[in-house]
Amino acid sequence: MEKDIKTDSVFDHIYKGIKDGLIKSGETLSERGLASELNVSRTPVREALRRLENYGLVEPEPHKGVKVISFSEEKVKQLYQVREVLEGLGAKLLAEKANPKDIERLEMLLAEAEKAAKNNDIDLLRNINSQFHIEIASSTNNLYLINTMQTLQSHISVCMGTSLKVTGRPLENIEEHHLILDAIKRGEPDFAEAVTKYHVRKSMENVLKNLEI
Repeated sequence: MEKDIKTDSVFDHIYKGIKDGLIKSGETLSERGLASELNVSRTPVREALRRLENYGLVEPEPHKGVKVISFSEEKVKQLYQVREVLEGLGAKLLAEKANPKDIERLEMLLAEAEKAAKNNDIDLLRNINSQFHIEIASSTNNLYLINTMQTLQSHISVCMGTSLKVTGRPLENIEEHHLILDAIKRGEPDFAEAVTKYHVRKSMENVLKNLEI
């Protein structure tokens, strides 16, 4: 149990560093260096790096450690092409069957997002945004959609932080989420899908604006 807690802690530290841009794309991470920095043995570091590799956020560098993946323009476009289809589908399915509890959970997340935006807390806002989209997928009860979204979420979350750093984007993002939720509440599947796809395309545009290639 103690080893698992240490592994989780190391994983969270590295993952947050990648999301926040403190650990840069293309940066090499070594077991020895991280173990020394975090004052842990190399075993939990090795397991955390293996988990990050499974998520596709790092890749092995022989005799060096691992390297943080780079989000090239092409990779971002590929990721957001898939995200657009999946999240559009999620909003469409939910608009066909949403119940009051689904709506209430999404409204609570939007209220939290508005507070985070007013406080300019981009890290919290990014987490809430991720929850908003995962909540839509989860509420559809479509197992394959949920699993696929969860697989992609680590990559989406990294890119989302870049998008939200564009001036004015946090409030635009919340307005777009309101449009999505309003369409779901009105039971308009096609419109819910359309505004969600628009939202994802706008997010991609903002990621590409700040992308370091």
